[in-house]
Amino acid sequence: MAKKEIRSDFEDMQNDIEDSFDFDDEDFGDIDDSRIKRGRRKNRGHVIFFAIAALILIGAIISLILWNKGVKIHIDPNEDTSEFDTEPNDYIQPLTNEQLEGKPDDGVLTILTLGNSPFADDGSSNLLAAELASQNNATVINCGIPDSLQSRSMAAGDLSVPADGISLYDVVSGLTSSDMTQVINSAQNVSDQAYESAQRLSSVDMSMVDCVVISYDLNDYIEHRNIYNPLDEDDVTTFCGALSASIKLIQERYPYIRIVVISPPACGKTIDDYYVDATQIDLANGTLNDYIGNEVAVCATRGVSFIDIYFGVINVDTRDRYLRDDYHINEEGAKAVAARFVKLIPLN
Repeated sequence: MAKKEIRSDFEDMQNDIEDSFDFDDEDFGDIDDSRIKRGRRKNRGHVIFFAIAALILIGAIISLILWNKGVKIHIDPNEDTSEFDTEPNDYIQPLTNEQLEGKPDDGVLTILTLGNSPFADDGSSNLLAAELASQNNATVINCGIPDSLQSRSMAAGDLSVPADGISLYDVVSGLTSSDMTQVINSAQNVSDQAYESAQRLSSVDMSMVDCVVISYDLNDYIEHRNIYNPLDEDDVTTFCGALSASIKLIQERYPYIRIVVISPPACGKTIDDYYVDATQIDLANGTLNDYIGNEVAVCATRGVSFIDIYFGVINVDTRDRYLRDDYHINEEGAKAVAARFVKLIPLN
């Protein structure tokens, strides 16, 4: 009797376990549906992948066809491309709003030119000054002084050499102090043409000048003037020191005047009237490349603009076209230099 009861209890437990694992089809409905949906999503993923790949391939094929087709370029066989033969050492620095504060405005663009032969040749009929006036639609006060140099032979204040009194630093000192007496007296002892230019300088109203353009020829190079003094960046007996000191004077007194320095042209003659390629020949203190390279460094340091007309306009290959007697800028050269000025320095 006891064995039958145990067997009966065991059978009941077995039936209960089987019943607990007995599922209807309804219990698996949600699971089957979710698997189907996941399968469909997987199928859609492949379709999207291949669609994107096809679009990328089509885009690449179209781009390749267009690239292979190219673009027609019209080349003018007569175009002057000489400015691209070398890389000019130009440095362009506009004035800041702070520098322009308090600037008088009379509605007239006034340019003052300083230097020697680039602005002194032919006196009042100077070609470069005339072209700057025409191409900038400006009033140009041309005060280039013939027979002058950018640097002095002696220290500032020493007038034992008359030409020192009409150097760049002395001229700028007179303009910023409104006292041209020393410059006029020195010019009178140099030449009638220098005296005439100095007289014109005495009538300049610097407060109404918008731009000062400085350009000297190869005289400093020919006269063996040092390029710079490593112990004194404003040493006026050096080519770059005189420029640096002069720029400082203008900026301190007239911060709203824009200053533009134009490099010497490529070629010239020695003091013995013997032609040399100044870019190759070192007469004592360096080649013209050395002078120009240090000059642009001064301009960058002082925050003024520099136009390299040697590499940009008048080089060894173009000197016959733009210079007369391998030294002085001719009419075509003046137009080319002024055009480069207008291109790089928008004053209007």
